[in-house]
Amino acid sequence: MLTTNVLILVGMFIFAGCFLFGLRTILNHKRTQRIITNFADYTSVLQYYMEKAYDMIHKDRILIYSLEATRVPEEQINVVSRDFITLVEKMIGPRLLNEFIFLYGNYETFIFVMAEYFSTNYENDAIRGDSIGEMMESESHLET
Repeated sequence: MLTTNVLILVGMFIFAGCFLFGLRTILNHKRTQRIITNFADYTSVLQYYMEKAYDMIHKDRILIYSLEATRVPEEQINVVSRDFITLVEKMIGPRLLNEFIFLYGNYETFIFVMAEYFSTNYENDAIRGDSIGEMMESESHLET
């Protein structure tokens, strides 16, 4: 009698585990479909927050180097890049952070996307480019 009750209990746990696993699989599939369907919306939200964070980081940490037409020192650019990633994470909040991690597959890939955005914007810094151009122009006027 005791073994029958134990077997029934074990069977119920196995059934419940299989049911929950199946339910989780179905919910993940629906979540994936929703994210794929709304991919443009997700990326535009991420783009918005990355632009805002980059503007804040640029103004506070990079602008002085841009105006002087110099590059941020390599060890400091790594710190600024990490600060940018942290700021984006804070701005999007934990719920959206989890959605983006799910969208990109894992946290490392999501961080790579943000770091690539930061690097691209830093390399294409228009203020620094204009400052370098102005310096070159003023030097050419001095030579003539």
